Amino acid sequence: MEFINFIAEFIRSMGIGEQISIVTGLIYIFLSVRQNSLCWPFGIISVGIWMVVVFQGRLYSDAILQFVYVVLGFYGWHQWLRGGINNKPLKVQKLDRKLGIRLFALGLVTFIPAGYIAEHYLQASYPWWDALTTVLSLIAQYLLARKYLENWILWIVADTMYIGIYYAKGWAGYSGLMAVYTAMAVLGFMHWLKSYKADRMQECRCE
Repeated sequence: MEFINFIAEFIRSMGIGEQISIVTGLIYIFLSVRQNSLCWPFGIISVGIWMVVVFQGRLYSDAILQFVYVVLGFYGWHQWLRGGINNKPLKVQKLDRKLGIRLFALGLVTFIPAGYIAEHYLQASYPWWDALTTVLSLIAQYLLARKYLENWILWIVADTMYIGIYYAKGWAGYSGLMAVYTAMAVLGFMHWLKSYKADRMQECRCE
């Protein structure tokens, strides 16, 4: 009973925008783990509200990230429904080495100038951490949109960092949400890996 009262008080302490963003965000991550394409509209609503909150908190890189999330949300929605062979829904796939190297290189050349600009021109809070989590999250979101299994590994790393960043900013609600996201990312990896193996076995039987 005390735990329920704590949760209720915790939710009441948040602004209405934060409450809506967190609820829709939780629905989004739950449905994405389940590979349900309805996750995307909930995700778009969540990050749209989140974008306003973090911009007001001067996490400018994160605000830009949320805007890109909105765009990638529509892209991912389309990909999950018709991004597979013959416009069929996508199946879980693994990241090949060539694309992995390209994404790593892109992330590296993006992180350095993003961190420098955030620190010296935007006076952002925690500029280098903000830039690093932004780059990791962008790559992870692209991989999620294309149903690459490895997206969950990047989310685990990025969300763990966000727990500390948001807590330091005084956003306990978002910090707690990131802790849930981290746990869900672990579950997502396990669930998608099982799905990937099942699809591969099915393909072998059909050959």
